[in-house]
Amino acid sequence: MPTEPIIESGMTFGPYPDGYCFHIENSTVYQDIRHDGVWMAEFLLLRDTEENQPVMWVVEAKSSSPHPQPRLNFDKFITEIYEKLLNAFYLTLASRLGRYADGQKDLPEPFKNLDLSQTGVRFVLVIHGHREEWLHDIKYALEQTLNPAIKIWACGSNAVVVLNDELARECGLIHADHR
Repeated sequence: MPTEPIIESGMTFGPYPDGYCFHIENSTVYQDIRHDGVWMAEFLLLRDTEENQPVMWVVEAKSSSPHPQPRLNFDKFITEIYEKLLNAFYLTLASRLGRYADGQKDLPEPFKNLDLSQTGVRFVLVIHGHREEWLHDIKYALEQTLNPAIKIWACGSNAVVVLNDELARECGLIHADHR
């Protein structure tokens, strides 16, 4: 049975195969800590590469983004996305490691059974209605900001993905009927 679709920032994500999507924003653990200034990405999704290797996609959705100039607004936006993506990744790992009493209950079985040493990680930002030619600047800024985490976790060169809704639809993140 597929998961319920996730509606965020004017886009409908999913449905996905049962157990392969962890809607972390709705998790008990996040609900317990969210009032402490912890920002969170929308959800995590398990997918396989063409080589049949698991990859954990940490997904954040936005309805828009600021232009790279003035720099202050853009930097604030990048920092917000960075925090949400890493917080979701870290909270998922903390839940998996049993750092929270309810953490294991929240996680779908496929997340509990992952061989983390063989699982890739992708930090994914989807921006509704964004022009494709504008995505590069955001991707570059996120790569620079996430670089220490990408290196520490050995995520590889394709760890940051920035998509608009059209590209997200093409790769199966957004429901095909969503326009």
